[in-house]
Amino acid sequence: MSNQRKEQALFQVRFARCHRLLHFIACVLSGAERTEEVIERCRLRASLSPQRFEYEGAFRSWLLRLLIDEALAVLRRSQEDAGGNDIVAERRDSRPRSPA
Repeated sequence: MSNQRKEQALFQVRFARCHRLLHFIACVLSGAERTEEVIERCRLRASLSPQRFEYEGAFRSWLLRLLIDEALAVLRRSQEDAGGNDIVAERRDSRPRSPA
């Protein structure tokens, strides 16, 4: 088995271990109707930029960051397509500000 195939197989195993957590987070962030799209975009992005992680926790953290980025991108795109307000911008604007 080639080294590249071994790395791909290891990636698939590691991704599968994180799938339940990724599914939960994607559902919370983007809604049930967009969950699978977000997970697939995360899987694709992760597989196109493979990283080497010695510890499972580092891999999981990296995947979660990718998933969050993808969920926010999907939300932004759906808001732009609908011509509605940008949820992400509204959340950013509603953060408490420090006194000047």
